[in-house]
Amino acid sequence: MRLQSFVVVSTFLSIVGFPAAAQQPDSTTEQSDTTRPAVRLPEFVVTGTKLPTSTDRLGFALSVVDARQLAIEPSFYAIDALRELPGAYIDEAAGPGGPAIVRLRGGEEVFTQILMDGVQINQNGGFFDFQGFTLTNIERIEVARGPQSAVYGSSAVSGVVHFMTPRGRPGPARMEITSEGGGAIDNGGSFRTTASLSGGTEIVQYSMGGGLTYSRGIYDLPDDTWTRDVSVRLDASPSSQWDLTTTLRYASIDANRPVRDPGARRVPLDPNARNERDRFIGSAQAAFRPLPGWTNQFRVSAYTEDFVFEDQRDDVAMTGDFDFFIFDADFRLDSRLWRTAVEYVGSNLLGRGAASEITLSYGGQWEREDLKDVTAGDFGDGEVMFDRNAVAGFAELHADVGARVSLLAGTRVEKFEGFGAEFTPRASAVLHVVPALFSVRGAVGRAYKAPNLQEQFADNPFIAANPDLKPETSTSWEVGTDLVLGEGRGFIGVTYFRQHFENLIRFVALENSTRQIARNLGQSRSEGLEWSVRVRPARRVRGGVDGSWISTEILDNTGLSDQEFPEGASLPFRPTVVTSAFVEVTPVDRLTILARGTVVGRQTVLTERFSGDRVVLRSYFLPGFTANVRIAPRVSLYTRIENLFDAYYKTAFDRPGIPLTVAAGVRLTN
Repeated sequence: MRLQSFVVVSTFLSIVGFPAAAQQPDSTTEQSDTTRPAVRLPEFVVTGTKLPTSTDRLGFALSVVDARQLAIEPSFYAIDALRELPGAYIDEAAGPGGPAIVRLRGGEEVFTQILMDGVQINQNGGFFDFQGFTLTNIERIEVARGPQSAVYGSSAVSGVVHFMTPRGRPGPARMEITSEGGGAIDNGGSFRTTASLSGGTEIVQYSMGGGLTYSRGIYDLPDDTWTRDVSVRLDASPSSQWDLTTTLRYASIDANRPVRDPGARRVPLDPNARNERDRFIGSAQAAFRPLPGWTNQFRVSAYTEDFVFEDQRDDVAMTGDFDFFIFDADFRLDSRLWRTAVEYVGSNLLGRGAASEITLSYGGQWEREDLKDVTAGDFGDGEVMFDRNAVAGFAELHADVGARVSLLAGTRVEKFEGFGAEFTPRASAVLHVVPALFSVRGAVGRAYKAPNLQEQFADNPFIAANPDLKPETSTSWEVGTDLVLGEGRGFIGVTYFRQHFENLIRFVALENSTRQIARNLGQSRSEGLEWSVRVRPARRVRGGVDGSWISTEILDNTGLSDQEFPEGASLPFRPTVVTSAFVEVTPVDRLTILARGTVVGRQTVLTERFSGDRVVLRSYFLPGFTANVRIAPRVSLYTRIENLFDAYYKTAFDRPGIPLTVAAGVRLTN
């Protein structure tokens, strides 16, 4: 094993490089107290509905990664915290460290809406790249699966991933500093340092954080991914009728792009490609309760993203005889997106009985997107600017009918400039067969994704505009059961889903022209089974299994190659099975050890990123473990090992996964 000296030095500095500070117990140790029950108590979530709702009232599947889980298994990047969730698959087509996307329930990457403190942060058209995206000052992640357009509109087709900044707690200032160093045995080296500060009074609370993260990458040419981010959240309750919240977050990510589309081994790595991405997310919200049971929320939000991709010609074609396309040119793209939104949500408690309650929520939203793309290089210089507005209205009814039935029904009508209004209804029901122990649930809904601005309005020598383009749509249904094991022994949840995608957008040749045009042509479907199990066989031992089996099928491949996307075949880049099991043991109060094993099943991929032959990647198993130890009331150490046996596997064709990786860190609190 060839751990580089960088790993040793970084780990040593992580452990000794910060002074001890103040005197309250470490939050990780507090949260991992083994005396707490492991039953699945209903908790309130804010994702998937317009109002905070307890999980036992929801008819659709939802997963939560809470502060305890994030502390017990520290994630280097945000994408790592999503890997083990049911129905989720992380697509790293360029290999670890490169651009990364999340697919939910076998849907396209643009069918998952990403939120930060309630603000949509997808690019125009739904794409979101997780490369370098960290969890600095994040305490909770909620993932609602299935159609969510009834609440969030466009792009929430297969689900929503919501990252949340913690609210400060009244009391003395609380500081936490985490520093970690480590890396892979081949080339890898990484470190991160984050700091957070929170506190406040009963009237005003604050939470702020900042971080610096670096990863070299696993290839001979480094990725050199740098992330710098800061965040602030302020909450105020000047009276019993008013609540005010402001959140601000800025993240800057710079990285090289050494892996070309054909892969990491068949062609030389690219020494010149790089990208940088700056994101700013801000929102201000006011909640006003003039009367008991009547709440009014007003929210203004803004999201900006500046993206730069740059490459220089390196004459790679001269290094071999390649029978596939390799991008090799002087090229630069500067893309700037600005999205602003104003939203109002009202809610009224319509009735309440001994075991019944009916609540109606309603409101509207206005949104504007502005996009500017500037290109330069071998293809000529160019500049295009697009903008469009969207308006939406929505309503949602929550009803508890006695102690055994919970109902949810809602719809949203949304109109983007340039095409007609879209209605996205949704309904769900939960039957509490044995209240608090066993329930059966079901949900049905419609979702859609608006075309991106380029598909709708671009008009240049290569692409023709199509203002009549329709949104991509889906219909979906699911059924599931939840069983809580008595006496704090755990729970079992199982969900079956089926989703049909229509009007998929593909670029095809424009009649009597050399240009292409986007049209609504394709259809596909996905179905699967998701499971989540938690058990506590002993007071100091708990375990669990999360996973999914997913099957996809191409129903209409018009506009695509019959070789790459044959009708009746599965969609590429979707493993059939992804499942993860863990065992957590606390042998003594100061030590927690968690062992985890993850299986990713066989999947069909293409030999190039968007084209090429269909090939099957074999399944693989990745074991690892994390250990947390409190060495003093204010100091905790942890170590994390991934791919314990250094198994060789591929994340895509000719893109190897991570080798054995080791990291160690220290967490200080006051």
